[in-house]
Amino acid sequence: MTNIPYFDAETVRRVLRMDACIDLMAETQAAISRGEITPPLRSFVPVADGKGGMGIMPGDTPSAFGAKLVSIYADNPARGLPMIQGCILLFDRENGTPAALVEGAAVTGIRTAAASGAATRALAREDASVLALLGYGVQAETHLEAMRCVRPVREVRVWGPSIEKAGRFAAAHTDDEVAVTAVETAREAVSGADIVCGVSAASEPVIEGRRLADGCHVNLVGSHSPRTREADGETMGRARVFTEITEFAMKEAGDILLAIEEGFLTESDLAGEIGAVIDGAVEGRRGEDEITLYKSLGNVAQDLAAAHFIAGQ
Repeated sequence: MTNIPYFDAETVRRVLRMDACIDLMAETQAAISRGEITPPLRSFVPVADGKGGMGIMPGDTPSAFGAKLVSIYADNPARGLPMIQGCILLFDRENGTPAALVEGAAVTGIRTAAASGAATRALAREDASVLALLGYGVQAETHLEAMRCVRPVREVRVWGPSIEKAGRFAAAHTDDEVAVTAVETAREAVSGADIVCGVSAASEPVIEGRRLADGCHVNLVGSHSPRTREADGETMGRARVFTEITEFAMKEAGDILLAIEEGFLTESDLAGEIGAVIDGAVEGRRGEDEITLYKSLGNVAQDLAAAHFIAGQ
């Protein structure tokens, strides 16, 4: 076997442009909803005597097959290391030979926001210009870029547990076209916002449904386990909820599962998968005052599509 080409994080960020990735994620999600791609549910195993975990996500798409492998160490940020690290391995579809190895964290940062961008393009009001970011990490940065790609964002309010970190994020991302302001409460960030992106590490709700403006669009990204959530039950009850993959959401999406437990939502209330909206098979926004919500979990088809795009450039 010859040496496998490796695409590092710098290469990923240079090649995988956000606007192109939004289109790529839209195509990928539409193919999933049409049944052309069937990603398996990811699996996680504890490692290193419980110090961390390992995620294993194999998959097959019309363009590539392979697997994403990640380690998850919750204490890593205190060491100056990313909490999630990993890579994506692609194989040749003709002969099964390992074909490329792509750095995983940079791909995740871009493709997650790009998927939210595709959902926002499909669901948010055309004139949406006020953005709330709940979180100030990598996903906040990439989501800001993605939202600016699909809507005329002019005002951004960023909130997180540290007002100092939120302030540094605001200073770094304000420019001549967009004013970014750090706010002291999630309530202040959300009130009156046209687009709300939950990109936090919160395990308990930071988004209150009663604070959401009529007609807003919400992307929930930060929580991806059955007992954690960023939005309260009232949020889910007020919104028209769209999933990435409904089967996965009913196993992993605490925002949805806990709202169902509390009686704010039923499975039959779910409007459908975002890919079906993109494909025209499911109706998206039905009125200017309707609240729409996209629950993101991430899936290996997104990773494989992004990695294949990078390797092909």
